[in-house]
Amino acid sequence: MKDLANVIGFEEKVVEGRSFEFMLSRLKDFIEGGQPVVAGALDMYYLHYYPDLYKNQHVPIHYVLVVGYNDEEQMVFAHDCSHKGVQKIRYDEFEKSLNVNVLGMSKKNTIRAFAFPQALPSEFEVARKGLAYKAERFLNPPVKLFGIPAMHKLADEIFDWDNEKCFEHMATYATTPPLLPKSFENSHGMRFWQADVLKILGEKYKVRNWVDASMLFRESGEEIMKLCEAAMRQDKEEISKILMEIAEIEERAYKFLKQV
Repeated sequence: MKDLANVIGFEEKVVEGRSFEFMLSRLKDFIEGGQPVVAGALDMYYLHYYPDLYKNQHVPIHYVLVVGYNDEEQMVFAHDCSHKGVQKIRYDEFEKSLNVNVLGMSKKNTIRAFAFPQALPSEFEVARKGLAYKAERFLNPPVKLFGIPAMHKLADEIFDWDNEKCFEHMATYATTPPLLPKSFENSHGMRFWQADVLKILGEKYKVRNWVDASMLFRESGEEIMKLCEAAMRQDKEEISKILMEIAEIEERAYKFLKQV
């Protein structure tokens, strides 16, 4: 959020660690003031529109955009990035879903509202600044557990893996966590989505570097699909080789993004 605030120029208002009643009161105030609210982290165990997880598996890493409420129905209305339309969540399940403390993500009953400047930067300026910033973070991360250096590190360390769950985790988080995929046509680590966005922006604003980066991220996504297949076979040699190829492809892509 801090990174986005620097790019877009909004101010973030956070309510966290308080009672559910206090949080809900503030949520209503924000919505009545015309400010949609991001709620989370939430435990997906209590989100009924995820039937594979609902009251079956605890996944306390999710966020929704709350856009309304109804005290008579005892519901909040939310947009969820994995579903079309507005989802209704009962107050009692909303309360349970927010009753989580996730280290490094949020305290219980956390919501965020945003105040935007009257003069927002243009789409082009947000994209230019944001993509260049992201590229710098991936190419030169503050710690080597992230970005391109992390791929090189993992390519070396993969030979020490001896737990089947670790390999399954790799395939899961390249697809749609927390469920292990049955097939890998969507196991591209969101690179296809990233490629589509860059292609649209590049063609719209006639930025060749974004179009070139788009093609590289699509290539990277195809390699990630192969990576998942190798992970399910626990083929360490192949995994290491593919990781190095992904790192080389994405390093070239991020260098394109930095140059705009």
